[in-house]
Amino acid sequence: MNRSSLARAVALWGALPVLVCCGAPPPLSSTDPEPGTLEQALTFPSGSTMTVHSRRVVYKDGSGGYHPATGLEQFRAAGAPDADLYPIRIAEVDTPATREALVFVSAGQKVSSSSGHENGLTGQVADWESSCDEVSCPNVSLDGRSLTMKLRAQGWFPPATTWMAVANDSNFDHLFDPAKKQQILDGFVHWLEDQVRPETRAIYLAGSSRGGCLVMRIAQALRANTALDGVAVYVSSFDGICKHSQSELGTFGTKINNPVRPWGTFYGGWATDLTAQYPRRALLHVYQVVGGQEVAPATGIRAFSAYSGSPPKTGSNLDWGWYKQTWVRWKHKEIGNPYTEPSAANRAQATAETIDAQLTWLGGLL
Repeated sequence: MNRSSLARAVALWGALPVLVCCGAPPPLSSTDPEPGTLEQALTFPSGSTMTVHSRRVVYKDGSGGYHPATGLEQFRAAGAPDADLYPIRIAEVDTPATREALVFVSAGQKVSSSSGHENGLTGQVADWESSCDEVSCPNVSLDGRSLTMKLRAQGWFPPATTWMAVANDSNFDHLFDPAKKQQILDGFVHWLEDQVRPETRAIYLAGSSRGGCLVMRIAQALRANTALDGVAVYVSSFDGICKHSQSELGTFGTKINNPVRPWGTFYGGWATDLTAQYPRRALLHVYQVVGGQEVAPATGIRAFSAYSGSPPKTGSNLDWGWYKQTWVRWKHKEIGNPYTEPSAANRAQATAETIDAQLTWLGGLL
């Protein structure tokens, strides 16, 4: 399936009736918050909206030839084809000389050239690409309500001592073969490793959808690097999607049902033994917020869900110390962009259970 066929599947999805079989999912329990309410303990103030310069990791000259961008040479060196690197665009938000912490946030996958690509983690709006040319995107606005800008305003990772970047488009395409994914992943890992300084003590990674899978896999590589054993790695995944038919992140074709899924839906996550995926867990902290809605019907594209022992038929919230997972009833796009995708009455609660829940978790660890 290519991007255009995936886009058609997404378009068809909205026109299909809801199918009900095999028993109805349970209703929300009496302890679940009512839609539209906002738990004040999970509220974080917005940061400042920023305009940033997003660069292609490889760019085209006037003759159409490809060249690696300065400071982003690691991507081409990892071996992915230039045509697949060209869509990757990264904005460095803060680049201080002293780097006690690194922060990297990735948007999800863009389905087609005509689809909007806004994201509640990076803060990019739907038309962020309108300023892009063959080299870069000079005027990309990052919404102050986003995870990135809220985090920047907290003071946990001060801009004066924190290197921060966002991937507006990582092109970590779900449909790529494993070898190409590995090449793109290696580019991100080597680029991030090159940002580490002797004073670096923390790395925070966050991503939604395919971006969630990307940061989970980056964390695997960083934790396997013994040179970084003294650096804490924090990971926020928002309905992270890894391809189970490729065993990406250890996922396989057993679905763990979402215990708070809306009635008549079949939300759930592909099972993965995450403990086996992260054998070196010292100073590793991971939190996955998962809904598990299938992104398009009959594609098998849905989030992962961790388990211990044997995969349960229906999941539950998890807290293993190093790994936390909470189930939410929100649709896939609502988890990645809670400010615009849910109905107006539900946006506050969706934000509380996604972006602000992740910030509460992170703040409790720092």
